[in-house]
Amino acid sequence: MKQLLCAFVFLLCPLVPVWASGADDLVRALQAQGAQADSPETMVEADDAKGQTRRAGVGFYINETTFVTAQNAVDHCGDAGLRLPDGTPVELLAEAADAGLAVLTSARRSGHWLALGGDAIADPRKITVLGVTKDGWKEAEAKRSEVRLLGQIEATGQMIAQIPAKKRNIGAPVLDAQDQVIGVVAGPLTLHGATDAQAKGLRKLAAVVGITGLPAFLDAHQITYQRAAAGPDAPPNDPAQALTGVMCR
Repeated sequence: MKQLLCAFVFLLCPLVPVWASGADDLVRALQAQGAQADSPETMVEADDAKGQTRRAGVGFYINETTFVTAQNAVDHCGDAGLRLPDGTPVELLAEAADAGLAVLTSARRSGHWLALGGDAIADPRKITVLGVTKDGWKEAEAKRSEVRLLGQIEATGQMIAQIPAKKRNIGAPVLDAQDQVIGVVAGPLTLHGATDAQAKGLRKLAAVVGITGLPAFLDAHQITYQRAAAGPDAPPNDPAQALTGVMCR
């Protein structure tokens, strides 16, 4: 996983001062801990189209039928597998387990998809996440929120990000100023022996995995995707409509 994120390290230091010193201490504690323990809150509980409550995450389309989500979503659903909120079965195409990403497909077609970003972020002050609130889960109604990258856990390569709690969906895409994907929300962060103050601070944070190595992975599996932002003659593309909900069966 680390090789997918190293390109972002030089961008993180200027962002740290935007938060209080107590958060700096929390970031350092997470970095010192290294490996992350699994969390039961990795996936949220949400209702599907039939009103049944299921564990849920988010995926984003990279072509008409293929979408990417966090590997944690696949792991947490286990043998039960995945489905869309309307019940459409989902097929796993490929797992980049070391990168924390999974590529899936279904019979549903999307007229909108996201482009994958490059190795550098043009403006680290304009990073956003497309997340879904619980009320909008059935249609994966996306809302955009600001993201602040606070540091990186060297042992795992994960970025430590400050993201609003309602938008911290597993699999949610993190976008640069050009709406290109630069990362994916992997889930909450945990800290062994956290104090009450640290536990409160953790509720504002999430782990983000980078996608630097994803294009080569997709190429190796002959999966098409959009590498750069669409040109002026391309059809309109709405990032918010490139999202889909994904749930355990």
